[in-house]
Amino acid sequence: MKSLCCRCSWLLPVLLAAVTLAGCGGQGSSESSTETARTGAQDQSSHTFHRLNVTADGWKGAGTVGPITAEMRGYFADVFLAAELLSPASPNSSLRYVVEEVDDLGVTQEPQLVMAKAKGAPVIAIGSLVSKPTAAMIWLKKSQISGIGDLKGKTIAYPGLPFQRGFLQRILARAGLTLGDVKIKAVGYHLVSALVDGRADAIFGGSWNQEGVELELEGLEPVVTRVQDLGVPAYDELMVIARTDRISEDPQLIKAFMSAASRGTATALKNPALAIESLGESEEVNPALSPELAKAEVHATLPLLSKGSYMDPDQARRLIDWMYEQGLIEKKPPVSKVLTNRYLQQGP
Repeated sequence: MKSLCCRCSWLLPVLLAAVTLAGCGGQGSSESSTETARTGAQDQSSHTFHRLNVTADGWKGAGTVGPITAEMRGYFADVFLAAELLSPASPNSSLRYVVEEVDDLGVTQEPQLVMAKAKGAPVIAIGSLVSKPTAAMIWLKKSQISGIGDLKGKTIAYPGLPFQRGFLQRILARAGLTLGDVKIKAVGYHLVSALVDGRADAIFGGSWNQEGVELELEGLEPVVTRVQDLGVPAYDELMVIARTDRISEDPQLIKAFMSAASRGTATALKNPALAIESLGESEEVNPALSPELAKAEVHATLPLLSKGSYMDPDQARRLIDWMYEQGLIEKKPPVSKVLTNRYLQQGP
């Protein structure tokens, strides 16, 4: 994976732009392109490309296949955006990068966003990438663990996000356990290796459609229990976030980005082979992502992708209420402050 300094460089797409983005500006992010575009395309030097660095929620993968397809197939260039999706230094860095203006946009899980909004973070979700939870509790069949109650005295690895620790605490409580009854270990991107190498007896916070699929392909017989079956309400697994001040300064830029990202998702749904190819062409993906694994993960994820990037306010409200009732947040942020569908082309 690239280090944080990779955000100092960016790839200027050289594909033909089809529509002009009006009113984009702000924060000195504009660059003029003097490149030529597709074969036979005219010189685009008169057009302004707007640079956007976007941090993913972790390794780029099936969950971000929409914007990856948009990047690799030139959809961002079609709306005059030089947008590059990057992997953060650690899975819990994405939201912080946006808050601290290290990157322009980010991808994060809805529960993480709710926690941040409850503390006053100046960010808001502007679109969804994955509309349902993919998080799961996973252990191997050979471990002879038969249920959550059997995790007492065991080691559970998780990526390290604060909401995951909170969710784990509530899940254990349903089985009569506390965090003190288990050992928890934050391992960042190394969930699968922690489980396979025996450094953890179970992993939590990874995804059934990625880590679960990877373990299955390796023939390790994972036992996967999705968070919906562990008492957690539905939520958007992956959302695109932006600072609220950036949105007010560059609303057309935000609309353009979400339009291209949604187009990438639509292409992935219509042509999975092209989406898999785009993922294979991308950088900063999981080093273990073989062509076979990429294909399996994308096919597992396609039914979960958010059509039109729409976010359900009622679903968000139920999540906020549950997190408040469970003591995961001290106050309930208004749904209108957590997400907005204003910058999407259409509803669900």
